[in-house]
Amino acid sequence: MAVAKMSVFELTGLLSEKDALLDALQKTQSVELTFTESAPEQPTADREMVSAAFSRAKKCIEYILAQSDNLSKEERDSINAEGLSQDIFVSYEEFENIGKKSKELLNIIEQSEEFARILSEKRAERNKIANLKAQLQPYLSVKDKFSEFRDTQFVKCRFGLISDALLPDLERFAENEPLSEIIVYSRARQSAVAVFVHESCAEQADTALSELSFSKCNFDYEMTASEKIAQLDEQTERLLSEEEELSKKVFALSEHLKELKIYCDYLSYAAEKAEAGERFFNTRSTFTLKGYVPEEEKGRVMQAVNGVTDAAVIRFFAPEEGETPPTLLKNRGPAKAAEFVTNMYSAPDYREFDPNGFVFFFFMIFFGLIMADIGYGVLMFIGGLILLSRLKVENGMKKLVRIITYGGLFTVLFGALFGSCFGFSLYTFLPDPSSGNRTNVLIILLGCLALGLLQITVGYMLNAVNALRQGRIMDALCDSFTWILFDVGLFFAVFNFITGYFDIPVAAGVKEFFDTMTLPGVIMLGVGLVGAMLTAGRKEKFLGKFIKGFGALYGVINLLSDVLSYARLFGLMLSGMIIAQQFNGIGMDLIGAGGVGFVFGPVVMVIGHVFNIAMGVLGAYIHDCRLQYIEFFSKFYTGEGELFTPLGSRFQYIHFTK
Repeated sequence: MAVAKMSVFELTGLLSEKDALLDALQKTQSVELTFTESAPEQPTADREMVSAAFSRAKKCIEYILAQSDNLSKEERDSINAEGLSQDIFVSYEEFENIGKKSKELLNIIEQSEEFARILSEKRAERNKIANLKAQLQPYLSVKDKFSEFRDTQFVKCRFGLISDALLPDLERFAENEPLSEIIVYSRARQSAVAVFVHESCAEQADTALSELSFSKCNFDYEMTASEKIAQLDEQTERLLSEEEELSKKVFALSEHLKELKIYCDYLSYAAEKAEAGERFFNTRSTFTLKGYVPEEEKGRVMQAVNGVTDAAVIRFFAPEEGETPPTLLKNRGPAKAAEFVTNMYSAPDYREFDPNGFVFFFFMIFFGLIMADIGYGVLMFIGGLILLSRLKVENGMKKLVRIITYGGLFTVLFGALFGSCFGFSLYTFLPDPSSGNRTNVLIILLGCLALGLLQITVGYMLNAVNALRQGRIMDALCDSFTWILFDVGLFFAVFNFITGYFDIPVAAGVKEFFDTMTLPGVIMLGVGLVGAMLTAGRKEKFLGKFIKGFGALYGVINLLSDVLSYARLFGLMLSGMIIAQQFNGIGMDLIGAGGVGFVFGPVVMVIGHVFNIAMGVLGAYIHDCRLQYIEFFSKFYTGEGELFTPLGSRFQYIHFTK
């Protein structure tokens, strides 16, 4: 449980050797660069060119992958595309040599861009056809060609659409106008009609049609609407076939995906170097960079620089007091697994005590207590091990699976303590809260609250540790030890009272011990509370001292409400046990009924337990995190640290082999 000690690193070298030095530092994965100035608003031509190439490569990769959705599984499997894997492992030599293939890879990118342009045009043409078909739909009932609806020497023809609600008005117009006739071809929301009028009354007809919002047909095809739609359907089929062939050609480029992904990350690193170079302190022939290096890596960094040149000046020195270096956590095993939980909230500050060991202990205790079933724990542990063996990259998914795997072990432990396996009670060691016995329920509930008080007390202890590490002795005494004293005193003072009030059986020796400790507990409780009240306003002036003092008294209410939050552990555990028992009961009843019950009974039990495990793990993880973040971290944790990010480590697609 430690945050790695950092040294400030400063290097001055020749501009002609800048790229080689940066590459050497990148290989160590031990240097995070820092800059006193932000990047210029106008990037250099080199960085602009590299950034543009990176953007094109990234779009090309995404476009090729997107085309796989248009192909069948057999078509996708027929193409040997190593780059389809999400995890690509490469050596530094392979990474460095990819730049030599820039011309070839840019040609592939240009091909994909040309395919994308053609596909876009064809899809636009299909959309245009679809819109045209939608406009033709109201005319499907018309069996005459569009071209036949035209004026003659003495008769004017008006062919188009009118709202069905206004169609009676049009019919009345025709009845009142002897030199006109209308033909209604369809009655729908938009009705297709043809109006024929003598040229002498064409003007009156046009006025009436305008008032009725008549929409004139603009089509003059030498075919009917149905014939035109059939023609458009053929065009659509042809376009779809051409698009499918183009999609295959695009996806065929996936044979180059691995190299494209390496190249994309290569360009990303080149852009990072170019931006860094703009922010270094430069003279005509030299440059100076600064950064952070873990102290244990100083020798390795010096060796990397000396392997490139002798014409470089290197300095290491301690960070200044007001400086905040990045956080590099140096944990192993269980504590390292807990980093995932802690970092989801916030990474520790560089000068802060690393809490991950304590986070792991309490997180797993609570997780195991919530699940508390041998069978569930075994399945979680075995399933976690299988997934861990298949996940090669240390990403968020693998870290989450590791947490659940450890959680499986603690689930087995608490399942053994409760004697529960897939909801069946094998024996009784700890009281069974699902039995309905009042005493059993109270024992487990109060035990959960006691665990909460313990974690909160540890939180105050860690607050004291942080204060002492920073030389704030009075803060440790007044803001932490007073509340530690209060918490410990509270436990001793109320133990016998609570057990007696709720008629909870306690061993004679235990009761005698707490009888002895009740008075000291009351004294500790009082001293802690009075001490907190008297010292809370020590940094304030005048009235602020009294206000802060009463604020400390109010803090007792906050403390007790925090302790009550741990009752959720009991609620989640009890609900999981009862759900498992209910599914077991349903399944056993079906089996007891005989016949098909022998088949459906086990099926119901399996489905029920799968559901219970899934909901249990989800609830355990979420509520466990909540207890860590709100009840525990609020007592001591500052966070807001920036995780150590070495030069050239922010890759999207590739991972370096060791």
